[in-house]
Amino acid sequence: MPKLPKDCTARQIGSKARQLVHMRFNAARWEFHEITGTDHGTDCLLELIEDNEFSNHEIKGQIKGSRNFNYISNRKFISYSLDVKTINYGLNTPEPFLLFCVDVDDEIVYYLPLQEYFIQHPELFERLHNNTSTLAVHVPTDYIVGEDDFELQEIAKESYVGGATPNLHKAQ
Repeated sequence: MPKLPKDCTARQIGSKARQLVHMRFNAARWEFHEITGTDHGTDCLLELIEDNEFSNHEIKGQIKGSRNFNYISNRKFISYSLDVKTINYGLNTPEPFLLFCVDVDDEIVYYLPLQEYFIQHPELFERLHNNTSTLAVHVPTDYIVGEDDFELQEIAKESYVGGATPNLHKAQ
């Protein structure tokens, strides 16, 4: 019998996480694109549809799936160690860049708007340059992708200029 590639839990979790993110966005309001090819930090692109028209308002996302997230502060946040290179990539993106943390067992998709998170926590910019490969971010557990996606629609309409600096700001 020939030797064949073996499946692994990490592949199954990642596949299920991508599937759940896609399923949680309402197809009447969002066009979902999974990014294929070499992974540079973006796993998916979502375009907002308004009045049956593609609006050119987009969200880029990094998808992380798990069965055991590190919940903190009485489960109000997920503490997730994200690669600094992914953070820098997201902060240098003019479109809103979201981290999607997917609990694959409970089938819940949490999100963190990365640029807004760093605007609200400017002290973290310095930590991006401290010879560390990861940085813990705190994803609010009440930021859930679901049918009521007004906040995500508003996030999609944002634009960011300035790159990964303490002066990161929204375009006017």
